[in-house]
Parts: sequence; structure tokens; C-alpha cells
Amino acid sequence: MPATFDLIWLTVLAFGTGHITSFFILGYLGSIALSSMSLDRNYGIYNAFLATVLFSAMGFLVYFEILPSVNILMPTVKPTLMSIFISSILLGGSAFIVNQIVSKLFSSLTDVNQKLLAIAMTDPLTGISNRRSFFSNLEIELARKQRSVGPYPIAFLLFDLDLFKSINDTYGHEFGDQVLIEFATVLKTSLRKQDFPARWGGEEFLVLLPNTDLDGAIVVAEKIRTSFHSLSFYAKDKRIQCSTSVGISVCNEQGINPEVVINQADQYLYEAKRNGRNQIYSEKNVPS
Repeated sequence: MPATFDLIWLTVLAFGTGHITSFFILGYLGSIALSSMSLDRNYGIYNAFLATVLFSAMGFLVYFEILPSVNILMPTVKPTLMSIFISSILLGGSAFIVNQIVSKLFSSLTDVNQKLLAIAMTDPLTGISNRRSFFSNLEIELARKQRSVGPYPIAFLLFDLDLFKSINDTYGHEFGDQVLIEFATVLKTSLRKQDFPARWGGEEFLVLLPNTDLDGAIVVAEKIRTSFHSLSFYAKDKRIQCSTSVGISVCNEQGINPEVVINQADQYLYEAKRNGRNQIYSEKNVPS
């Protein structure tokens, strides 16, 4: 509604700025009113009426101000007031149709861009986020950590499915893909809304836990590890249980490079696998 008041004041201004200028300003204001019809549903009728008045004013402006000037250079033209009014209505209707077409094209392009962005940020196999999306969300959490007055630890859980290459070689890639999908499902059902899982690459998955200390991260990692290990997979008439190893690191300090913390989680993951797999490793396991 405030926008329509602006239109009224601009219309008054238009009549005081010269004849030719008035014509173009009235046309522009009419286009704004037509655009508002699709954006402001509460005042759609009001905007339609305003657009009609503006385009009608354009017609009368042509009749009283512009045509006398044209008749100096061309043969006399004497349209009726009704023809001027009808022409103004047709002009407004044409502008409305063009506005609707442009609005729909813009809306379609917006939808396509959103879908393309979702594809670029999502792992196609598991349906969870990919590495690129992970870093985008990490930047948001780091900014939140920067603004936080109190402690705001960010935990990183790096998972690697144990002996996954052997699983692929023995039971086929389709079976391996199913294992990856099931693990991603375990992640999604085990995490909070604010947590952020991503497929890091191959059989590795990285989870970001905002505002979570090491003890809390260990609880989450253990829940995921045991849930996944309890699943049963079947291939070649065999019941198969899969497992995962986890490396955990926590970013407690301000201004630290997050890649350093992620690399620390990767080193802990290596230790978890070296010590027998299907376990969690963090700084608590490091010998003092």
C-alpha cells in the first residue's frame, strides 16, 4: 500500500514537469501499478484501477497536448475521446500481458537456478550435501563462532567405511552403493537439525556439529557407529555387517584455520583404522 501512495505523488509531479515528460512518467507509473497487481494480492484491484487511470491520463495527455504539436507537421488528426480512452485501455492491457509473461519467465529462471544450485551442492548418490556445500555451511558456523560471546566449539567427525574397497570387489559396486546410501540414512536420522553431514569423497563422510564439545561429539559418533554396525546387509546369500571408523577433532579457538582441524580429524581416523577399525579416536586416545 505505501508504494501506491508514492505512485499518486509521482503522478502529481508528472503533470508539473512538462508535457512530453509527463507522458513517459505516466506510462512508467502505469507499468509499476500493473507489476504490483501480481506482487501485492491484497491491493490487486486497487492497483489495477490505478493503472487504468494512469494509462487513461496518458490518452488524454496525447489528445490535449501532444496531438496539437503533431498537427503542425502532419495533416490534422481528430480522434474522439472514446477512441483515446479505448486506446489507453488497450495499451494498459498490453502492458499487463507483457508484465505477466516477463514475470513468469523470471519465476521459471529462478526455479531453474535454485534446482541447479541444489544439484551442485548435493551428492547424487546419497542425497546429502557434498564437499562444496560443507564449506559453505562451515563459513556460516565460523561467522557465528566469531560473533559468539561465550565458548562456541565446533566438532568435526570424519567417518570412513571399513574395508569398503574389499566390499566393492567382493559383492559389486551396486551393493557398495547401497551401503553408502544406508550409511547416509543413518547420519540423517542420528543428527540434530543444526548438524551438517556431507559426503567427503568415496567412502568418507564428514559431519559438522555446531556448538558441541569433544564429549558431546563422542556421544554422537558412538551413536552413529553402533547404529550402522547393527544393520544387516545381504548379498550372495550371505548376511553382512559393515562398520565404520571415526576420527574426531574440535575447533575451540578463534581464528584457527578449519582445514587444520579437519586434517587433525583425518589423522585420528587413520589411528582408529590402524588400531583395529570400528572404533572412535580423538585426542582423548592420544597417549599422554
